[in-house]
Amino acid sequence: MLRVAVIIGVLAGVCSAAFEGCCSLEERRIVQRQWNSLWRDSESTDIKIYIGRAALLKVVEVYPETKALFKNVNIDNPESGEFTAHAMRILNALDMTINLLDDRDSLDAALDHLAVQHKARLGVKVAHFKAFFSSLAPSLKTVLPDFDTMSWTSCLTLIIGTMTSVLPQA
Repeated sequence: MLRVAVIIGVLAGVCSAAFEGCCSLEERRIVQRQWNSLWRDSESTDIKIYIGRAALLKVVEVYPETKALFKNVNIDNPESGEFTAHAMRILNALDMTINLLDDRDSLDAALDHLAVQHKARLGVKVAHFKAFFSSLAPSLKTVLPDFDTMSWTSCLTLIIGTMTSVLPQA
């Protein structure tokens, strides 16, 4: 996880606002192909729930103060319907952004909307998103045998950078 966090940090500095410099056409296609391969059958919901719960719980492990941010979704009971629904909302938002990678205007609009929603929640910081996305890699590696770390890091850096541009860093 530390390795992915370091790569994300480096790419964030390199990518800046240049779309083709970060999450190139080839990287977008790799990420979209790999992501969409997960959702082929009825078991895909279980995979989404697993990945979402694991990533959220990792954020709380790394940043214990974030537990209070999830009190309304019953974080104390990760198997609950409330927490599961929240994990699904997050993974569905990620699904939307990944599928919009080829349409920069729509992607920016979606990410700007998500940024405004999260800015309104006091206590949400860029570091929390970085921890969430860094925790995705281990889960994705377990379900994607051809997981491409560099492509995912590049595209997630683009998504994180845009979505968290209005949030406090730490």
